[in-house]
Amino acid sequence: MHSLTARLALSVYSACLFVLTPVLFFWLWLQSHKNQAYRQRWDERRARHDMSQLKRHSILVHCASVGEFLAAQPLIEKLVGDGSEVLVTCTTPTGSALIQERLGAKVSHCYLPIDRPTAIKRFLVAMSPRAIILIETEIWPNLIHAAKAQSIPTMLINGRMSERSLRGYQRVWWLFTPIWQSLDYCAAQTEEQAERFAELGVRQEALDVSGNLKFDVQIPPPVRREVEAFKSLFSNRQVITVGSTHEGEEAIVLDAFKQMLQAKPNALLILVPRHQERFEAVAQEVEQRGLSMVRRTSGRPVTSDIQVLLADTMGELLIWYGVATIAFVGGSLIERGGHNPLEPMAFGVPIVSGRHTFNFAEVYRQLDNRQAVRWVQDVSSLHDTWLGLLTTTDTAQRIGAQAQQVFSLHRGATARVCARIHQLVGKEGAA
Repeated sequence: MHSLTARLALSVYSACLFVLTPVLFFWLWLQSHKNQAYRQRWDERRARHDMSQLKRHSILVHCASVGEFLAAQPLIEKLVGDGSEVLVTCTTPTGSALIQERLGAKVSHCYLPIDRPTAIKRFLVAMSPRAIILIETEIWPNLIHAAKAQSIPTMLINGRMSERSLRGYQRVWWLFTPIWQSLDYCAAQTEEQAERFAELGVRQEALDVSGNLKFDVQIPPPVRREVEAFKSLFSNRQVITVGSTHEGEEAIVLDAFKQMLQAKPNALLILVPRHQERFEAVAQEVEQRGLSMVRRTSGRPVTSDIQVLLADTMGELLIWYGVATIAFVGGSLIERGGHNPLEPMAFGVPIVSGRHTFNFAEVYRQLDNRQAVRWVQDVSSLHDTWLGLLTTTDTAQRIGAQAQQVFSLHRGATARVCARIHQLVGKEGAA
């Protein structure tokens, strides 16, 4: 009965995807008005493209977009360094561009096809991966079901499961329970999240607490050189980097910054929206407040009269956190769940955040325990916090140092996960 229920659930899910596929491609077409890359490579999304240039029998690592790829990059580079062929897939043009920029010919790359049975089967038959590694929460039922049928080891790495996501998956237990049970390895970031994965159905023998791959973020020498160059350029200015913002957050940030300029007229705001589709709208918000602005893509210098640098590029957030006197991590003033604070932690930059941080609850809990984060909720508290940290610099330095210590305590997840991957792939290869 359990097997029959699982097959029926997959059939219903696949039928829904079949009906919704035209809607998906219409959505891609709409997105292409903001980013033309969404209009390209549609054959890859149906597994109808020429795959002969991709290396078969690779370890497939799937990263949904930029954030997942940045988490997985140290792991991918270690797998490549250990001699494994790696195929990196994603689902967004921004993720694709960054994968190609950072890894180039070291790996094969294409989009992961839509999770329809026919497309997934074509893709897996053509590529015959040695293993499939999914980053964070990328659970695709037909992909995992097909991999299981072909005896391809499937792993969820850097697994993240909030209480909200747990409740969501439990509502569709009839579809996802067999999928969770099919995982050969599930590396959760924390004990608490491992308990949630177990509650969903991940087998105990497959479950592990490996830590967070993002603690192993490396600061490449070119990035360090860029940071030092910008620090020299901004040497007489205090810099606030606001990273990964969403709609509704920029207005709060800009209003707080404009007020703060009355006391700190020489301060510089580096504003980094999360999605490139919103760059133009954010630029308009800056202009509406009468703030002088340079866009990163314009190539114009950030002179002393510029108040806002709009970082309208992808993949440079690490640089802007490295330059910062203070960092604000976005997605936290709205109910988005917050974004990764580990990059400013790596640089020892004091962190300011809203209270909506459930995506990284454990990291923020550790920061809070050490008083290494400052909490805000609106324009007034953000203004007061920034002004306080820019005025009392010894407090800001202490907060940054505490954050860097938390970061240093947790390194090593990449090596632990990589050893388990080699164990599973080697075992499968020998079978």
